[in-house]
Amino acid sequence: MIDNRLEYQRMYDVERRLWWYQSLHGRVLRQIRRQFGPNNRSIRILDAACGTGGLLSYLREQGYPHLTGFDYSRHAIDFSQERGLDVSFGDLRRVDDFRPSEHYDVITCNDALYFLTDEEITNALTSIRKRLLPGGLLLVNIHAFEAFAGTHDVAVGSSRRFQHADFERYAGQAGLTIQRHTYWPFALSVPILAVRQWQQYQLRQGRVNIQEVDSDVSYPGDLINGLLRGIMKLEETALSSAPFGSSLFLVMK
Repeated sequence: MIDNRLEYQRMYDVERRLWWYQSLHGRVLRQIRRQFGPNNRSIRILDAACGTGGLLSYLREQGYPHLTGFDYSRHAIDFSQERGLDVSFGDLRRVDDFRPSEHYDVITCNDALYFLTDEEITNALTSIRKRLLPGGLLLVNIHAFEAFAGTHDVAVGSSRRFQHADFERYAGQAGLTIQRHTYWPFALSVPILAVRQWQQYQLRQGRVNIQEVDSDVSYPGDLINGLLRGIMKLEETALSSAPFGSSLFLVMK
């Protein structure tokens, strides 16, 4: 995906209104407020591998002024800077090289670590831990369970998916502790799984041209988007932690 400007364009176009991103961004905000209180806006936040800057833009609207991001893709940086965000080049494999004198209260890293090997993930988490201020949080979202792999994974260049046990190992090696975690979206996991399994079958049968595959990042229309967002709000209210879903959200210290 790093060299695929069209995928970044899709993300940029829908990131602020698509139900999935709205749910993810809301999860990040709730954890920040849980740790630092609802009125503390002075904290410093870094979004590592920030994509087109949707999360940073959302946090800015929530009143957080001290926001920074980095990404490896020139396309992602361009789109982030179009939003007027403080985003520049950075590499998850060399976190120490990004503004080495700066430290942060919150570091987020969403749907990016899958590009790295196990050793590189551990090294990245170790470097991120060193950049956290006392009492700081690391918030990670990542693709979960191989059963959910489909054409989206092909389009974004994802070669694998993860489970909580993987990050227990990475976190322990990096000197971090997982405070809480959940898989999501649990309430939508059955239909998502059915679609992805069908996609896997088509890929195995060679019925899909992998050179022309698009990601799932598209806006389904106001009615369906509102319905899915409503389902997610109910899930977020009813379940603090779910056992299954296509994504894994982790809070680490």
